[in-house]
Amino acid sequence: MVILMNKMNKLFVIVLLALISFNASAKDNYRYKNIDSLKIVIHNMINVDGKMHRSDSAIKLVVRNRKLFKSEFGSYLLLLKHKIEEDNDSISLPEIYYRLGVNYRYKHRYDSAKFYYKKALPLAEIKKDYYQIGRIYNELGVVCRKTDQNNEAINYFLESIKSTKYSNNYYGKAIAENGVGNIYLVQREYEKALYYFRESIKYGFKNNNSFHQELCYGNLGETYMYLNQSDSAKYYINKCLELAVKRKYPMSQGICYMLLGQVEMNQKQYHKAYEHFEKSLVIQRDIKDKRYLSSILIHHGSAAEKLNKNLEAEKNLLEGRAISKEIHSIDHLIFSNQALYELYYKTKRYQEACDALMLTKNYTDSLYNSEKLRVTNDLEFKYQSEQKTQQIELLNARNQLIGESKKMQRNQLGVLILLFGGLAAFFYFRYQTKQRVTHELRNINKMKSKFFSNISHEFRTPLTLIKGPIEKQLRTVKNETKREDLELVLRNSNRMLSLVDQLLNISKIDAGHFAISAQEGDLSTLLKGISNSFNFQANEKLIEYKTEICETGLVWFDHNIVEIVVTNILSNAFKFVPTKGKVGISAIIFNKKLKIIITNSGCNLTKQELTHVFDRFYRGGDSEIQGTGIGLSLVKELCKLYRTDIRVFLSSDHVICFEIDLPIIKEHFKHKEISEISTKQEKPFNIQGMAIEADSTEEIGNDEMPILLIVEDNSDMRKYIKSCFKFDYKILEAEDGEFGIQLAQKFIPDIIISDVMMPNVGGVELCNRLRSDEKTNHIPIILLTAKVGEENTLEGLKSGADDYITKPFNAEALLIKVERLVANRKAIQDKYQKELIINPLNLVFESEEEKFARSLQNILEKHLSDPDFSVEQFCELTSMSRTQLHRKLKAVTGLSATAFIRAQRIKMASEILLQPNISVSEACFSTGFNDTSYFSKCFKEIHGCTPTEYLRQHSN
Repeated sequence: MVILMNKMNKLFVIVLLALISFNASAKDNYRYKNIDSLKIVIHNMINVDGKMHRSDSAIKLVVRNRKLFKSEFGSYLLLLKHKIEEDNDSISLPEIYYRLGVNYRYKHRYDSAKFYYKKALPLAEIKKDYYQIGRIYNELGVVCRKTDQNNEAINYFLESIKSTKYSNNYYGKAIAENGVGNIYLVQREYEKALYYFRESIKYGFKNNNSFHQELCYGNLGETYMYLNQSDSAKYYINKCLELAVKRKYPMSQGICYMLLGQVEMNQKQYHKAYEHFEKSLVIQRDIKDKRYLSSILIHHGSAAEKLNKNLEAEKNLLEGRAISKEIHSIDHLIFSNQALYELYYKTKRYQEACDALMLTKNYTDSLYNSEKLRVTNDLEFKYQSEQKTQQIELLNARNQLIGESKKMQRNQLGVLILLFGGLAAFFYFRYQTKQRVTHELRNINKMKSKFFSNISHEFRTPLTLIKGPIEKQLRTVKNETKREDLELVLRNSNRMLSLVDQLLNISKIDAGHFAISAQEGDLSTLLKGISNSFNFQANEKLIEYKTEICETGLVWFDHNIVEIVVTNILSNAFKFVPTKGKVGISAIIFNKKLKIIITNSGCNLTKQELTHVFDRFYRGGDSEIQGTGIGLSLVKELCKLYRTDIRVFLSSDHVICFEIDLPIIKEHFKHKEISEISTKQEKPFNIQGMAIEADSTEEIGNDEMPILLIVEDNSDMRKYIKSCFKFDYKILEAEDGEFGIQLAQKFIPDIIISDVMMPNVGGVELCNRLRSDEKTNHIPIILLTAKVGEENTLEGLKSGADDYITKPFNAEALLIKVERLVANRKAIQDKYQKELIINPLNLVFESEEEKFARSLQNILEKHLSDPDFSVEQFCELTSMSRTQLHRKLKAVTGLSATAFIRAQRIKMASEILLQPNISVSEACFSTGFNDTSYFSKCFKEIHGCTPTEYLRQHSN
C-alpha cells in the first residue's frame, strides 16, 4: 500500500511539473531558455501509459525551441514520430512527417525530405487540411527544384496555388509563385518568370512583409539581368540589398553583390564588377555555404581575368572548381573550366587551356547524359511490371543508335565548323556594313535636327516682332476693316509660331532630347479639358461634337505628350471636317490601357492615301487643301517614343478614325521615365469644410493676425511653408488652384502664396481669376515654381502676381517678401484712412480696384442718407457676404463695414456743414443719423472736434 502511494505521489509530481512547465511555455509562445527543463517536459509528455495527450503541442514545443536543441533537434522529432506512430494518432502524423521533411531539407538530404513529405500528403488530404496540404506541396516543389526535377516541381507548386482557394493561405501561394518563377528563370523563359515574381511580390506589398519583398526583388533583378535590361536589374537588386542590409542578413547581401557584379560584367564594367564580387566573396567566406562560395569564386576569378589579374583569377577559379567538384555542381564545373580555358588561352598556356576545354566538354556531356539517364530510369520504373524485358532491349537499341549517331555527328562536326565559320564571317561583314551605314545615318539625322532647331529658333525672333506691334494695334484700332485684317495677320503668325514649336519638338525627338516624364494623375480630367477647348469651334462651324470619356481615376501618363498628341489629332479633325459635319472623341479603359478614339466625317482619302497621313506635309490626291502639315507626323513620332500604337482607318460614310492604345500603368515606363513629382493629395477637399486644419478655424476668428493662404498640391511643401509662417499668420491651406480660389473668395486673405504647376487650376490661372474678381483683386500674390527662365517669370508677373520665386527658395527671403507685401498693404490702408479724412467721400483706390471703388461710390451716394441703411443691405448691394465685404474693406481701408459706412456718413456731413445756412441737426439727419449726440461723438472721433467747432473753424 505504501509503495503504491509513493508511486502515485511520484506520478502526480511528474504530471504537475509537466503541466506547470507546459503552461509557462504556452504563455511564452512555447519557448524555453533552459534545455534541461525542456527535455524533462518532453520526456514526461512522451513517457506516458497509453496515448500521448496534446501531441500537437509537443510538436510545437520541439519546433519552436529548435535553436536550443541544436544538433539534437532531429532526434527529438524522431522520438515524437515513434510515439505518434505507436499511438496511431492520425491528427498529428501529417504534421510530424512534415516537420521531419523540413529538417532533412535544411540538411540538404532531399531524398529523405521528399520521402516524409509524400508520407504526410495523403494523411493531410484525408483530414482535408488545405493549409497543411498547401505547405506540403510547396515543400515538395522546393525539393524537386533543388534536385533539378523542374517539371515535377512546377506541378507541385501549381497544386499549392490551387489549395489557396480553400485555405486562404496567401503567403503559401506567394511562395509557390516564387518557386515557379525560379524554375522558369532556370529554363530561360524569362517573361513567364517575371509574371510569377510580380504576382508573388503583391503579397509582400499587401502585408508589408519585407522578407518576401526582399526575396522577390532579388529574383526580379536576376531575371532582368538575363533579359539584358541592366537599369531594371540594378534597380531591383539594389532594392533587395537595401532590405537585406536593414534585416542584417549576410547571405542575401552576398547574393545581391554577386548579382550586381554579373550585371556590371554584362555591361563590360569590369572594375565595378570586381568590386561587387570582392564584397560578396568576403561575406560568403564567413557564411561558408559551399554552393554560393563556389559560384562567387568563379565569378570573381572571371572579373579578375578581365582586369589582367591573372594570378588572383587562376587561384579563385581553381578553388571554385574544387568546391564545385566536392558538391557535385556540374553547372559550376562547366563555368569554372570555361573561365580557366579563357585565362590559359590568353596567357598562352595552351596545354592547360586544352585540358580545361576538354573538361568543359566532358562535364557538358555528363550533364546531358545524366539527364538522359534520369529519363531512362523513369521509363524503366514506369513499365517494369509489364514489359520490363522489352523496354530494356528497346532502350539498349536506342543507346546503340545514339552511339552511332554520335559517330556521324563527329564526322559532320568538321563540315559544320567550316559552314558556321563561313556564316559567321558573312554576318560579321554584314554587321560591320550595317553599323557603318547606321553611323552615317545618325550623323545625317544629327545635322538635320540641328538645322531644324537652328532655323526654328531663328523664326521665333521675327515672329515675335510681328506679333508685338499687331497686338498693340489691336488694343487701340477702332476701324472694323483694319481690325479684321490685323486679326488675320495675328492668327496666321500664331499658326506659324505653332508650326515652329512643332518643328522644335520633332528636332528634339530626332536628337533624343525629348524625354518621357510620367507621373500619376487623373487622365480623364486632362482629356475632358482638351476636348472642351474645342467646343467653340464646334459651335462656330455647326459641328456635331460628341465626347464620351470614362473616369480613369489616378493612372500613370506623360501629361505633355498626351496633350500634344490629342490636341494635334483633334485640331486636324476640326480642320478638315465640313460645316455641319461630325467629330467625336471617346476613351475607355481596356486591358490596362486607355483606348482613345478620335473620328471626323468628310474624309475623301483612299486607303492607299491613308497610309501616308503621318508623312510630313502630305497632301492627299490633287487637293490643295488636304495638307496634314507636320502635326500628325509629330503625333506618330511621339507615339513611337511612348512605345504605343496609333492606328488610322476609314469607317463607313467617309469617317476617318484615329485609335490609340495608351498604356496607363507604372510598369510600362522605365525607371528613368518616372517623374519624382508627386500628384497625390494629402487629403480630399471638402467644399463645405473648405479643407482647412482644425486649428485654422480658431485662428481665423482672431482678427489681430493677418491671414495667409497657401495653395500648393505637394503636401510636404505645403507643410514646410506653413512651418515658416504659423507663428505670425493665420494659415489657410488649399491643395490645388480651384480650391484656393474658393478659399480666397470666402475668407479674403491678406496674402496668397501659390505654386504654379498644380492639377485642375494652376497658379497663373488662379492669379488671373483672383485679379478679375473685385472681391479679391487687392490681395498680394506670390507665385512659387520650379520653372526657370525669363519667359516663365514674365508669364507669372503678367498674370498679376506681385512676386515670382523659383524653387528651391530661401525661406528667409520668402519671409521678408511676405512681410514687405503685408506692410505695403498696411501702408495703403493708412493712406486710405488719411484720404478719407482729407477728402470726404472721394474714395482714392489703385487702378486695379477702380471698378470696386465706383460701385461703392454709387451705393453710398444713393443710400447714405437713409437711416435704415445697414451692413446687410450694403453686402447685398455689393453682391458679397458679410465676411467678404468685411475682409475686403479691412484690407483696402483698414475699416470694418460698419465703421466704413459711419466714416462715409461723417465725411458727407462734413461737406454739408460747409454749405450756407445749414445747422448741425440738419447735417445729422440728412446723412442717416437719428441721434445728434451720437452724431457729434462719431464726428469728433474722425475730425478731432465737434460739428460746431468744425463749423466755426471753417467759417473763418
